Amino acid sequence: MVRGSGLNGLISFSKNTKYRGQDLNIIRPLLNLEKKDLLYISDKVFSFFVKDPTNINEDYKRTRIRNLLHSLEKEGLDVKKLKLTINNLKDSDKSIKFYVDRNLKKNVVFLKRKNIYILSYNFFDQSHEIIFRSLTQIILKLGKKYYPVRGKSINEFIKRIGKKSFTKVTLGGCIIERVNETILITQENSHKVQIL
Repeated sequence: MVRGSGLNGLISFSKNTKYRGQDLNIIRPLLNLEKKDLLYISDKVFSFFVKDPTNINEDYKRTRIRNLLHSLEKEGLDVKKLKLTINNLKDSDKSIKFYVDRNLKKNVVFLKRKNIYILSYNFFDQSHEIIFRSLTQIILKLGKKYYPVRGKSINEFIKRIGKKSFTKVTLGGCIIERVNETILITQENSHKVQIL
């Protein structure tokens, strides 16, 4: 949140998370336990626990944030309300994912033989978040990068694509170009796109 996280970042730290849409689940079974319960488990299972001195050192951002959370709790924002907010955000995220999937199915054609995504004019007739996430998925798949393109770059691209002067750009290992009313996305290192 301190770094300007989007919805995905705010809801990503849950007990069970799919890793980058793959068939790999990250499971955090101890995440919802209170500190006293963790200390009990450490004592019974491992017969010791380590007291990390950095947990009280204000030089570390996580310590300052933890202290801020304690202050917010005194003002009425307790853990239960925070969890309720996160659950509400998760519900919103499911709705957004539904519309992203619909956008990708209805407004995108993938030519496997040529390794080209063709985006119809209607692809961009969605809310900003739907366009943003749809583009991020396509570029991540086609560009074969480990990390998605920075949000700032995607946002700048979305602004540029709306202008009539837009013709071509490279982003995240992909070449994105306008051809009439469609957008073609190809891998940057593949052959030049030919229009038949």
